[in-house]
Amino acid sequence: MNEKIDLKEIEQQTFHEFMIDGITEILSGLVLIYMPILFHNPIFVAFVPFLILFGGPVVDSIRERTTYPRLGRVELRVDSESEDFSMKRSILEFSLFILSAFIITIIVMFVVEGDITNPQLWYKWVPLLFGLIMFGPSLFLVEKTGQRRYYILGVFATILGFIFSLIVFPDEKLGIFLYFFSLGVISIIVGVIKYISFIRKYPVIETEEE
Repeated sequence: MNEKIDLKEIEQQTFHEFMIDGITEILSGLVLIYMPILFHNPIFVAFVPFLILFGGPVVDSIRERTTYPRLGRVELRVDSESEDFSMKRSILEFSLFILSAFIITIIVMFVVEGDITNPQLWYKWVPLLFGLIMFGPSLFLVEKTGQRRYYILGVFATILGFIFSLIVFPDEKLGIFLYFFSLGVISIIVGVIKYISFIRKYPVIETEEE
């Protein structure tokens, strides 16, 4: 009984287990595909509150049917003060991350284009900016799961964003649409592959009735 219990490691393992069903990647891909549509026509902003309000319950409902019957369900108790502090820290860190991504994009844009005053260039370099911002979720997943492979998310999104920012499109908004669409489709494909693998690997846990 002298084994030391690492609560952080247990939390990471638990979080990682619930990332293997691929549902997060599928829903993230759908959101990424939706984003350029929203950018192209602001009228679709009307649907954003519905996504915020019903997104969580829908995800939980899907996992109630597919994930929890196979893995079970564990909820770690979190102190409210500690949770509030963590939330404030996350918001601050993410804000600083966006600022850093913005500054790096300006520097790269100036080096490549030699100009940062042309509004059309800002549209052109949105993919790189978003790719850099994606390092935020990437670092979050690494911290929460302990799996360094999630660095691939930020690296891939940034490289793809840089490539799309270098390509000259007839319309700069087309580059943004294709970038988000490509990233979304890739995310969905990865999610579907993980979901199928998860369903095959983990059978439903049968509970004995008393």
